[in-house]
Amino acid sequence: MRVLFCTTGGLGHLLPLRPLASALRSRGHEVAWVTAPDALPVLGGKGFDLFAAGPTFEASRGRFRAAHAGTASLSGERLSAYTFPRLFGAVLGPEMLEDVDQAVRHWRPDIVVSERAALAVPLVCESLGLRHVTHGYGLPPPREYLEDAMRFFEPHWRERGLEAPVDGRPHRHLDLDIAPASLLPGVAPARGSVFRFNAYRPDPESPSALPDRLRAALRRSTARRPRVYVTFGTVFNRSAALNAAARAAARVGATVVVTVGADGNPHSLSALGAHVHVHRFVDQASLLPHCDVVVSHGGAGTMLGAAAHGVPHLVLPQAADHFRNGRALSAVSAGCTVDPESQTVEAVTSCLSTVVTSAALERGARTLAREMAAMPDVSAAAMEVERWNACALTDRRSNDRSSDSGTSA
Repeated sequence: MRVLFCTTGGLGHLLPLRPLASALRSRGHEVAWVTAPDALPVLGGKGFDLFAAGPTFEASRGRFRAAHAGTASLSGERLSAYTFPRLFGAVLGPEMLEDVDQAVRHWRPDIVVSERAALAVPLVCESLGLRHVTHGYGLPPPREYLEDAMRFFEPHWRERGLEAPVDGRPHRHLDLDIAPASLLPGVAPARGSVFRFNAYRPDPESPSALPDRLRAALRRSTARRPRVYVTFGTVFNRSAALNAAARAAARVGATVVVTVGADGNPHSLSALGAHVHVHRFVDQASLLPHCDVVVSHGGAGTMLGAAAHGVPHLVLPQAADHFRNGRALSAVSAGCTVDPESQTVEAVTSCLSTVVTSAALERGARTLAREMAAMPDVSAAAMEVERWNACALTDRRSNDRSSDSGTSA
């Protein structure tokens, strides 16, 4: 097969799809990727053919803010509900459309795999008669978010003479979901074919990518005090909440690892103590097996990574899907949340002290990890894509024979 992956430029939307792309390539398939130009370096050296689509991350956010000034007065989930439809439906969908179309026509894939917010992809696939796979990057966005996004993007479907699906997805196609079912109570399953798998399964055979000094410090950590991982991803890594979380972890933890991202400020946290290790990036899959608790903004990748390793989670939500992710973890007793108005050093320290001593949260996190361990792995997902594609080809050939027979008659 020739498989083209397409994502918007945020790493939280891109990285969850990379394991499947790598698995398909290792099984002998040709794989290409189309995404924002500034996200392409993350995919370099992986053997993928690469195409740029749309604006850079910063440019897309700038265009969104310029066109939709209503963000200035909003915060929390109200900001999320306002941002998602306008950023993905009014800005990124139209901005990516021509580039995605050109990449598809140039590379000629058999199928296209995209994340749910890449709204240009279903339209391109529908107009060109291509099979399409939707791949989750966390908990599914609320249906109303997608419906609102399509109100902005629908004119582009009409321009091509097509009727837009309400949520932007042709439902006869394959839907891959990476979230465990217990985090999705009350979420109606997508119509069509759905396959749920674990994209974050721990691999004890993989070599550690941790720096030697950090790995040694984690091993020396005392049993009486926890090892704490603090991260706010690559979008919210300059927030006051990250500073509060790092200072709270320094008070509570024996060994603390803080990541600040490429544009974060490690120097602002350099005086927290010798037990606090500040890095721009650390390989999360290598770090999580050595952690006792995670403190984060509640991004999907961090949430599901910690869940797969059975690590309790303290969430300081900022925007996007953070609030929904925090509530989902709380509902299964695998984590708890500090609301934005309470994210002071003192309040976070108090909550973190509770998390590290809570037997209930430890049990809940381990239960969630067992659920994820029982899910099919990424190799099974790759085989499901192969099976689904083969069935689609068989059905198409059968329909073609039936059409030819009818014409002859």
